[in-house]
Amino acid sequence: MDLNGYRDEAGAFLAALGKDNSGIQEKVDLLEAELELLKKVKEEPDRLRHQIYDMLFILFEIASESGFDLNGEWEIGRKRKSEKYLSC
Repeated sequence: MDLNGYRDEAGAFLAALGKDNSGIQEKVDLLEAELELLKKVKEEPDRLRHQIYDMLFILFEIASESGFDLNGEWEIGRKRKSEKYLSC
């Protein structure tokens, strides 16, 4: 599945919960809480993997609510990184 597919899956999940327009700030707050948990479990691979998943899902929720084209943004970011760090 591509990034927009995951964005759409997260959006469908939120819609099923009736929370598809709950606001970005709520999701940012959740993301901050998940980051704090990530810091606490960084030495525990199983919990770390789960925290990364949770954070990614929240990011996909934000992208869904905002209507972002993640595939396009990934390509733009990939090009910028290559030009910035790999070009001499």
